[in-house]
Amino acid sequence: MSSTITFYDIPGSLPGGPYSPSPNTWKIRYALNFKGLQYNTVWVEYPDIKPLYEKLGISAVLTKADGSPYYTLPLIRDTSTGAIISDSLAIADYLDETYPNTPQLFHLGPDSYTLLAAFSDAFMSKLGNLWQFALPAMHRALNPASQTYFDTTKSVMLGTPTLDAADPKGAKRAEAWNKVKADFDGVAKWYREGQKFVVGDKLSWADMEVGGFVLWMRVILGAESWEWKAMSEWNGGRWAQLLKDLEPYEVVKV
Repeated sequence: MSSTITFYDIPGSLPGGPYSPSPNTWKIRYALNFKGLQYNTVWVEYPDIKPLYEKLGISAVLTKADGSPYYTLPLIRDTSTGAIISDSLAIADYLDETYPNTPQLFHLGPDSYTLLAAFSDAFMSKLGNLWQFALPAMHRALNPASQTYFDTTKSVMLGTPTLDAADPKGAKRAEAWNKVKADFDGVAKWYREGQKFVVGDKLSWADMEVGGFVLWMRVILGAESWEWKAMSEWNGGRWAQLLKDLEPYEVVKV
């Protein structure tokens, strides 16, 4: 079957590549593979994202704190419908609406979208302590073509001259990582005892939301890092198990 969907992703310099160091694009790769949809991947470096929007003739749907357009990936283009969609939640909704005969990401009925969108916001609010680890590590995992752009734009977010300056070091690193653990402990409390996924026993968009960020940590920090080894044991191994459940959908189709 020929592909009608082009998935625009961010490349990295990670071993075994092409392999994206972006959590938001991983969520959509999970979703596309989960639904069994045919697609091809186009890799876009950070400085080329805005020109891509201009080439496709679309506007950014998100804005920065100063009100200026925020050009981001993931982005998909579906030639079967003519749709070009950005923002991971909007893409997930589009895929369910356009391909109803595939496994559904929002599968609890008409109100699923609202509930899982609220979950996404709640989960993102728990990640404040993660950025000081994640953004410097992601910077190191990017290709040189993206590193300067990423460092310049994201260090502003952390209030430091460079991303490396924000990265906790020495004894402070373990202390700061414990704060990340406390945040994930809070997320774990949202699950009932024995509950595997966010909505019970079936994978949904919410699991891909969480899984995208957990996989991000393993990818950019490294599977052998002490941070990932600690995280894989948090909350009875819940987060490592989630990645095992999502592993069939990690396939990178190019």
